[in-house]
Amino acid sequence: MDMKKLKRELLVKEDVLMEKVLDYAKKHDYTKYTSTLKEAWRMSISGLTGALAEAIDKTGDIPEMGPDDDFANSEIAEFGIIEARKHRSRGVAIGMFLGLMKYYCQAYVDLVQESGFSPEEKEHFSQYVRRYFDHIELGFAVEWMNLSEKQMIEELQERNRQMTNEKNKYLTVFESMYDPAILLDRDNRIQNINSQAAAIFLELDKSGAKYYGDMDIDDRFSWITVEIDAFIKTEMNEMTLQKTLPVNGAGRTYAIKIKRMMDVSEKYGGSVVVFSDITDMLETESKLRQQKEKLKSIAYTDPMTGVPNRRTGMMKLERELEKVRERERPTSVCYIDVDGLKRVNDIHGHNEGDELINEVAKSIVGTVRESDAVNRMGGDEFLIIFPECDKSSAEKIIRRIQRKLEMYDEQEIKAYTHTFSYGIIELNRHHRYDAKEVIRLVDEKMYANKSFRYSERR
Repeated sequence: MDMKKLKRELLVKEDVLMEKVLDYAKKHDYTKYTSTLKEAWRMSISGLTGALAEAIDKTGDIPEMGPDDDFANSEIAEFGIIEARKHRSRGVAIGMFLGLMKYYCQAYVDLVQESGFSPEEKEHFSQYVRRYFDHIELGFAVEWMNLSEKQMIEELQERNRQMTNEKNKYLTVFESMYDPAILLDRDNRIQNINSQAAAIFLELDKSGAKYYGDMDIDDRFSWITVEIDAFIKTEMNEMTLQKTLPVNGAGRTYAIKIKRMMDVSEKYGGSVVVFSDITDMLETESKLRQQKEKLKSIAYTDPMTGVPNRRTGMMKLERELEKVRERERPTSVCYIDVDGLKRVNDIHGHNEGDELINEVAKSIVGTVRESDAVNRMGGDEFLIIFPECDKSSAEKIIRRIQRKLEMYDEQEIKAYTHTFSYGIIELNRHHRYDAKEVIRLVDEKMYANKSFRYSERR
């Protein structure tokens, strides 16, 4: 019989064995006295399988038992001897250990029976596993019984001291946590709170106040009950929420993380709730966002008129040139030059020159379509992009802008008029201009129109 097949099956199915053993332990109530962490069960299976694999390497024969066998010094029974020393010091009863080992054995036999082995292999491997566990149990029993009553008491006393130290270590770590924390049972009643939670939410300065004083404080944490109840009804292992709470007369914002207890034994149902104060972080993030928006505005917006600046206009024009090559309808581009800015600056001052530019910008923005883009290119020049708009339609919009400014001037609010010269070109999918070429072409048209207007005046 090829015993290596059994060894391989056991070594690669560690997770399956662990789940089988844990299911038996839960079903028959052994988890009341065993570890709550899955890793402890994994280590147990790993150690047991490793010892079994070594036994298979030494001999493939089924380890039978004889009346003269010395199980106290048996290599096969060695695992049981070591486990006897561990569990005895923990106060585990011999009957409880041997009972659980029967279910360990059953899990291994189940794995063999559910494998792809032949019927003959299943029978042989199952018998090998049973005898192997018989040796472990005998080694465990012999080691257990060889200890005197005095030695057993001394072992238990030492273990009690260790357990007390572990409890004190847990309390010290829990109380030393920088963030407030609450431990809840399966009914969402508070089992313990650390000193940070007591100080911040209850204004208590006593370390271990809940643990040692057994204070009834559930009602004082009612503000988190709804969230915890909602979490318990889900199948999630953890949940994070944000909540602003009144602390010392001021609102503080916390990131609250609720996590189920990591308890595979299902002994300690419940949750742990940890509060991280993120108030300062949120304020910093808000300031950074504001600064970013301000810098973005400075980079892309003309500060005087509030319309996008030259940089933005060139970027928008480049994007529009890419789109127009894919459209049936044309795009029109208009370049505007405000008339008489230098004269207004010289005669009325630069503040009035700014007023002139702002009034023209306001009229343009208030008249163009929502889809159109208005940009101040610098000084007295503006660029308007009319997507999906032919030259004739763009001309109509420009004339409406001019009429609006004429109506403003008719009120004689200012000692100067608000007029401008402009040039328009129409672009379609066949054009292959880049943004700079378009600006050059439309600028030439604008200056040609300005020259024509001034020649007419003469």
